Amino acid sequence: MNPITSSLREQLGKKEYSIVSELVESFNTRFGTHVHFKADLEYNIRTIFGYFLDFITEPNEDRISQAGKGIEKYRISKGIDWKDLALFLEDSRAIVESWITEQKLPDVEKANGIANLNKFYFYLHKSVSLYADQVKNDELRKKNEQLQQLESERMKTLTKLSNTFAHEIRNPLTSIKGFVQLLESRLTAPSEEHMYFHYINQEINELEEQVNQILLLSNNKNHQDTNITAVSLKKLIEITIHAFHPVFQEHMIEMEAFYEKDVNLPGIEDQLKLALYKLVQNAVDALINKPEDRKIKISLDVMEDDEVILLIANNGPPIPQMLKGSLFDPFVGTKELGKGLGLAITKQIVSKHNGYISVYSIDNWTSFKITFNSSLSSINQNKI
Repeated sequence: MNPITSSLREQLGKKEYSIVSELVESFNTRFGTHVHFKADLEYNIRTIFGYFLDFITEPNEDRISQAGKGIEKYRISKGIDWKDLALFLEDSRAIVESWITEQKLPDVEKANGIANLNKFYFYLHKSVSLYADQVKNDELRKKNEQLQQLESERMKTLTKLSNTFAHEIRNPLTSIKGFVQLLESRLTAPSEEHMYFHYINQEINELEEQVNQILLLSNNKNHQDTNITAVSLKKLIEITIHAFHPVFQEHMIEMEAFYEKDVNLPGIEDQLKLALYKLVQNAVDALINKPEDRKIKISLDVMEDDEVILLIANNGPPIPQMLKGSLFDPFVGTKELGKGLGLAITKQIVSKHNGYISVYSIDNWTSFKITFNSSLSSINQNKI
């Protein structure tokens, strides 16, 4: 034990009661007198001061780390703001420094004591901050686990609802379709009734398609998920543009497509086509209320890391900020008469194909970006 530092420790130890009392008074001045936790306040301050006395002669960071944890736990339990706690720690350091200065000791020993004091409080601040970060990270981890659990439960519920709903509709719909076809076959001569049956069958087919789309909200496999083939994304873009060409002309929408390479993606062509159709339809709906200069852009790119990026962008009104976080959730949408299922279905389709979809706005353009896993795709290097 160093005799120089031990003499300072001895003198401060004799005045421990007075120093601790002043530190407690400083705390009460800053935060107010709280009788109901006065005893544990004095105990904690006396304990930390004892750690400092030990640090003067035998520096030990582990004990300071324990003190830092204790301070942070105390702050949390009493609801003390972190900034206010930092100010109090600085006040307490200044109080102890004043007591060191007043001791009848050589200047070199006082300077050495103040240096140790500053080092002690540096480690103390560090340990408090580290433990506070640990607590925050633990809380964040717990919240993320809770969110993941809620998302898992939500998907289970959605899967059950979509399967039940779809099957409850599909079964009677199949019977209706069969009886309609039977009645139609009994017509012996051409008549207006044939036209009615044509309309009825069209509506039944539309209902069947809606049921199939509701099944896509489920994360369970359905009858389509076994029909995996190599799907050309270039071909899907061209099919989509051709299908929407009359709509583009009717609403005076300028359509641009950009791609240099074709990408063959293992998947279900009808599902990927449906996802692209819904994104383009969303873009059309966004542009209808725009008076002029309506544009849609579709691009297919292969990045340097071989990620495949499919982008569908429009220069219509931006998506409200309050909807961006939940835009891909079921029954959330921007269309007044929409069901809010289009983007939810699209997200499920993209996820089933090991992809990820996101939305962002830059320079008055709203873009839906689909990123596919490059390891699951093959690239045709021939120029288109």
